[in-house]
Amino acid sequence: MNNPTDNRAINFIQDNDGKSDQLTQSQFAKYLPPQGMSRAKDILLFLPFGRTTLHEWSNNGLFPASVKLSPTMVAWRNSDVLAWLENQQPTPRNNEVEGV
Repeated sequence: MNNPTDNRAINFIQDNDGKSDQLTQSQFAKYLPPQGMSRAKDILLFLPFGRTTLHEWSNNGLFPASVKLSPTMVAWRNSDVLAWLENQQPTPRNNEVEGV
């Protein structure tokens, strides 16, 4: 029987060949909580650059500094990463003309 308070939804995608497949967990939108800390692999999902640039920009001040958790492990404060993302201005595409 259907329970009216049971509002679970199963998300599906449709392939080009017309078949529907259930979405996997990795296909859902990612979420970075405002509290806590995250490792590089977790925040790279939200950034338009890779691991090397992440570490370079963290070291030279273009991105929030990492926090050393151990001699071989660093993490970033989620609040710092989210603030940095919110302050980024979108760059116009090459084919867009300003004022048009």
